[in-house]
Amino acid sequence: MANYRKSVFSALICFFGLFSLVLFGHLSVQAKDFGTVGHTYEIKEQDLIEYIKSKLQKVDLEAPQEEMQEKVRSKVERPKAVPDITNAQEDKTWYFDPTYVLQEDLKDHEGKIIHKKGYKVNPLEKTRLSKALIFIDGDEELQVKYALKESLDKQVKIILTKGSPLELQKKHKVWIYFDQFGFLTTKLGIKRVPAIVNQEGLRLKIQELEAKKLAQRILSQKEKNKRKKSINQ
Repeated sequence: MANYRKSVFSALICFFGLFSLVLFGHLSVQAKDFGTVGHTYEIKEQDLIEYIKSKLQKVDLEAPQEEMQEKVRSKVERPKAVPDITNAQEDKTWYFDPTYVLQEDLKDHEGKIIHKKGYKVNPLEKTRLSKALIFIDGDEELQVKYALKESLDKQVKIILTKGSPLELQKKHKVWIYFDQFGFLTTKLGIKRVPAIVNQEGLRLKIQELEAKKLAQRILSQKEKNKRKKSINQ
């Protein structure tokens, strides 16, 4: 802060110096001696410097920084909601093929062709989706409950399209992610939530679940867990 104040002070000194040079320097070239007119005063340069210092002391330089920090904090705690995402009105299932077709030759650092244009690449041939993905509206309590239940029973990553990921994470002690700028939902073609993404072979299976039936799904899942426990006992 001291360095910032010093920089502003230096800039003002330079400004006043240049202003004086341009104004009074220009006039002195064409000046003639007309004698003394009116009262004369001693020019004290130090008075000007002290005046600028006193003004700077009154400037709240921390306010803009605090305002910026608050804006950043609010965006982190509650990112901008993914646009055009609504609650699912019915169950729907489809598949996403991540296969990518090269639009030009793929070369190494020496210019040798690794794969030619038209070559098809499917990342699922080399790696697997480590966990299922479940996209939800973090402001919808029922969707949050369903996602948390799924995360306890299965390997699931919870991804919000709206809401406060940090708040939910602190409250429920689980990792919560956010689909920044709608990158994943756009890529996968998801327009409604909740939606679950699982890998099946070399494709991704995407299921949109009717939001109104989530309570029933949660109850049925609890019943299944009870039956499993009774069998194990």
